[in-house]
Amino acid sequence: MKKILLIFTTLVLSSCAILMGTSMRPIILGKMLIYVRTSTAKAFIATEMPEKLEIDTPFYVSGRFDYRNAIHDTTKGIASVTLDNRDLEMGFRLASYSKASQNNPEVFQNDISDSLKTTKIFSAYEDFFPSFTKENLVDADYNSEKKYTYRCYKIKTPKDICIASRLTPKGNIIIAFMRSLTYDTDVKATLLEAIESVEFKN
Repeated sequence: MKKILLIFTTLVLSSCAILMGTSMRPIILGKMLIYVRTSTAKAFIATEMPEKLEIDTPFYVSGRFDYRNAIHDTTKGIASVTLDNRDLEMGFRLASYSKASQNNPEVFQNDISDSLKTTKIFSAYEDFFPSFTKENLVDADYNSEKKYTYRCYKIKTPKDICIASRLTPKGNIIIAFMRSLTYDTDVKATLLEAIESVEFKN
């Protein structure tokens, strides 16, 4: 009971916080954490649920950035957090495809190809963001080697938006979302660097 209370308190307190400085302490969000990679001095996100992995972020810990909307839901099999600074917003989510399939089998079918599985999540985003239309879509592709699909939209300058969806070896889905807040950010390159940085742990 105390452990559950501690996790709940951590999530509540971490719903909006500021990370700053190279000596940052790990921020623990259930079985998810945000910490600094010493080789790059940038923050990375690690989670153990529903699968153990790490993903790099573009945020230097010597600067200032916020994190918010932390979710760690073992029932739904979801780990999620959003980070941002004055230039860029990054959302990360790891979700159980099998649980999504159980909850919504018409959308998240099991008997389809890996490439189709990575595109299913875009339907949900397109419903949530009305401006995600074919007219605003400027780039899209599927990487068969690393099993991810990305799409980039030009909404209003400078708010370019890119989303990537990657299938993991255990059949879960990683979703990375990035939105530029200034003219100086190459959203597509930054997003692809993040989605390709994923390290799967045993």
